[in-house]
Amino acid sequence: MWLSGRARLLEFLNYLAKPANITKATPTEPPPLEQIDHKKPEIHMLKLMDASNNSAQGIGQVFHSLWLQSGLKAEEFFNCLQPMDGDLGTVQNCNCLRAQRTPNTYPQESLNNVVFQLGASHTLWNVASTIFTQHFGDPKVATDGGAWQFLEALGFPSEKVIQKEDYTLMINQMERVTESIIYYGLRVIMKVNCKPRTEEQVKLSTAKWNAIVEECYSTFCTRRARKAAKGLDCPWLYNTLLMLHDFSTVVEATMGSYLRYDIRTDFLWKKWSLMAQALPGITNYSLYLPRQVLLLTEILPLSLRKYLRHNLLMSPIGRKDHLVAKDFWLEIQNYWLEFLYNQCGMGTNID
Repeated sequence: MWLSGRARLLEFLNYLAKPANITKATPTEPPPLEQIDHKKPEIHMLKLMDASNNSAQGIGQVFHSLWLQSGLKAEEFFNCLQPMDGDLGTVQNCNCLRAQRTPNTYPQESLNNVVFQLGASHTLWNVASTIFTQHFGDPKVATDGGAWQFLEALGFPSEKVIQKEDYTLMINQMERVTESIIYYGLRVIMKVNCKPRTEEQVKLSTAKWNAIVEECYSTFCTRRARKAAKGLDCPWLYNTLLMLHDFSTVVEATMGSYLRYDIRTDFLWKKWSLMAQALPGITNYSLYLPRQVLLLTEILPLSLRKYLRHNLLMSPIGRKDHLVAKDFWLEIQNYWLEFLYNQCGMGTNID
């Protein structure tokens, strides 16, 4: 996380200056971690199911339909481990149904063979939405230093910033706010924040170029910097640094999809598990996200942990260095079914 943060600073420093010797400068890419294979997956789409929505009864009907479509005997299907993905509502319904059938020694009724994991995109969308709302501020108060001030300066009208269900726009705006804060911090360190920006890049020695990055990171992006800012009389700097820290977790999660880093997702989920305890509006995630982290880091066997981690992201077309969350890809397929095929009158076969 620290190295990738420095890499992001370097990307913005390229707009301001360039090192004399790029080969000796701090690398702009973080070190390689455990990466997910970008091989195109083989996906078999199941038939549509007619089941109750948002209920334990509905999730039971889904399991029954999955068993029928699998072609396996009941003993074979319910005696094998069945890892499944789902949003928070699906996980809650499954746990509710399992609790209703406990204690039960029959595998086909106890559902102890089913392991649900939260989808990466749904987790990102919900946590990011809560973080963004928490730091947005009040546009009616001119002295409020929330994210709306930065977006107004960048050309986003505050009344049009938060669009319900437009998660792509929301995350894009969080990225823009993060970039603007980092860019200004670099200008402060270089002592050019009060000077007009010029198009030409300043050429610096490699040692000075690296020193600027290190100083900017330690001044604005560390826990010590936030602690020092909290002791000041004016709360604006502390609020800005806290917003930078929280927004950067969302940016890191987005970057993980492009860099094929699954370990990054685990690390960020650990941070979000703690943040969710204080963030309002995501009470259920404050309960289920720590459970998911414990499953992926402590409880499950090592081989199963790795399988589930690598199962979070996928490359639909086999493109290198560009993954999407599996639940995001399935949401796209669901959109095609719901709003294209049905609207065109082609109809669907419901099992």
